[in-house]
Amino acid sequence: MSRPAPLVALLLLAGCAGALPPASAPVGRGAVPAQVILYRDTATVRFSDGALCTAVRPGRALRWSGTLGGCPHAWPYEVARPAPRAAPRQPLTPGSGGDVVLTSPDGTRTGYGTATPEA
Repeated sequence: MSRPAPLVALLLLAGCAGALPPASAPVGRGAVPAQVILYRDTATVRFSDGALCTAVRPGRALRWSGTLGGCPHAWPYEVARPAPRAAPRQPLTPGSGGDVVLTSPDGTRTGYGTATPEA
């Protein structure tokens, strides 16, 4: 009589395993930058999947580059300048310059800059 209990337990566990995501699915697949903000010592990138990545300024470098950290999106980046003292937090928009350039996994480079007011 003890044979059906292990079989039932095995079937229940098999049913639960079907609900798990595949182990080979990459984290953040298809995520794109939703917001880029330039600070004096970092640039932050919030992705469409909610991940927040950072590009930390090494020392007093005027320009810096590397790979985004602190998140599952290891995109290469380039920062042309830190935010000025007068405006230490600058939200950037895509296509408005090259203050921050992000390179997607497929090699597409997108520049982000401060929006210039139209006259």
